[in-house]
Amino acid sequence: MRRLRTFLFVLGPAWIVMIADVDAPSIITAGESGAQFGYQMALVLLLLIVPLFFIQETSGRVGLATGKGLAAVIRDSYSKDLAAVAALPMFLTDFLGYVGEYTGIAVGLGVLGISPLISIPIAFVLHATLVFTGSYRKTERILLAISGVLLFSYVLDVFLVKPNMGYLMQAIAMPFHSYLQPSFAFMVAANVGAVIMPWMLFYQTGAVVEKGLDTSHVRFERFETLLGAVVSELLMIAIVVVATPMDGVDFLSPSSLGQALRPLAGGYAAILFAVGLASAGFLALVTISLASTWGIAEAFGWRAKIGERFALARNFYLAYLIETLPAALIPLFFKDLVKLMLDLMVIFVFVLVAPAVLQGLIGSNPCLMGQYALGRWWKAVYWIMLALVVLAGLLAVPTLLS
Repeated sequence: MRRLRTFLFVLGPAWIVMIADVDAPSIITAGESGAQFGYQMALVLLLLIVPLFFIQETSGRVGLATGKGLAAVIRDSYSKDLAAVAALPMFLTDFLGYVGEYTGIAVGLGVLGISPLISIPIAFVLHATLVFTGSYRKTERILLAISGVLLFSYVLDVFLVKPNMGYLMQAIAMPFHSYLQPSFAFMVAANVGAVIMPWMLFYQTGAVVEKGLDTSHVRFERFETLLGAVVSELLMIAIVVVATPMDGVDFLSPSSLGQALRPLAGGYAAILFAVGLASAGFLALVTISLASTWGIAEAFGWRAKIGERFALARNFYLAYLIETLPAALIPLFFKDLVKLMLDLMVIFVFVLVAPAVLQGLIGSNPCLMGQYALGRWWKAVYWIMLALVVLAGLLAVPTLLS
């Protein structure tokens, strides 16, 4: 009972960042994967549990052992220039992430008959209000509730659609050379980019510090990270399964999406998919903005005491509202955003390199981490996983440039 109470106290940073990882662009990526290739992406998504866990577990460990966010550790241990190199590319690409999240909210609520002219301004105001008027604890509780809505929506959707398990097993066992086809390799890279995004490193380290967790919670944070990694990738597979019968569907058209889903399991399938998409967009919108704020503030030395970093986020949040306002307007005027989202997922692979390399060096340094430094085996797996993530991105470059 004591362990359960401790776990419930710790629950938040890793779980939220993992479920927020299944954001609107990730859902569109998984949906396109299912529509184009059926269940063939399922094995890739299962394997992605491994790099997701090892890279994000190190994020949580760095926050717990140092008591600082990732950018602050980089600045203090290396230089402010390196901290900027790690944080600025994340900030610049997050603008496109915001576009994706607002688009997902607009499409999801559009399936329910709500105009983007209504849904996007409401999402913008709720997003701003939550960060300006809330505390970290209050915000975390709201995000946990939204993550539950997202999880429930897609799990129930899978039961309604009733996947062909035999076909799923055959797809998982497909020949290896099939994964090297250019179009499939590009979609693999897009899913890799969707599963480990740069802002996730900054969010998890920052959130464990903001929540006041320490090294006594390492085991619980590790279990939470593993649980979140498994659940998030199973969610991605669920989306692939739901989208498999939807070849040729425009995932950013509410009418096309609704018409494709209704024959599968009646109107409920469309409603659940739409609610999940809108929830995912809002959940990620908040977590990305907090990660960006914490990362930039730490990189440029805008200090705050432990437990006051959420207030720091509010102080500098006006700059991010300026960034997110045009992101909220773009979905109102530009409709063909699927390729933008897929390209963004591949670009995220390369933006991830600098902060992930620096995080690995920090996590391996006993002077910074003490007894919680990565062990030899753990360190080897971390670097191998990061190398494989980058390799997946490199394989997609020809298609990205074409």
